Amino acid sequence: MVKRTAEGKSKREIMRCLKRYAVREIYRQITNPQAAPNNTDLRHTRTTLGITITTAARERGNWPSKISLLERGLLRNDNLAKNYRQWLTQQSMQVAVVLAEKRADIAEVGF
Repeated sequence: MVKRTAEGKSKREIMRCLKRYAVREIYRQITNPQAAPNNTDLRHTRTTLGITITTAARERGNWPSKISLLERGLLRNDNLAKNYRQWLTQQSMQVAVVLAEKRADIAEVGF
């Protein structure tokens, strides 16, 4: 708004520019739709690790409903999906390290 005002546009002209921008974006999505990525692996990974949706949401700084919508493919947020997938990968690596340490301890004891 500041940029357009500096260009000497009135509030009415600024709103018209904003509407045109919105229409262009909507038209691009209608004429060239992009399918939402498949995020069904996220829920499976989370539940396999034994992480609740509330814990995952709290760790990621999101509402549980956002994580749920993302996992079910009802929300497209590529950045959130990427960060959430990376976090789940880190969690699975930590679980793998803990399991390896436990196996090493059991092997030392001789069970």
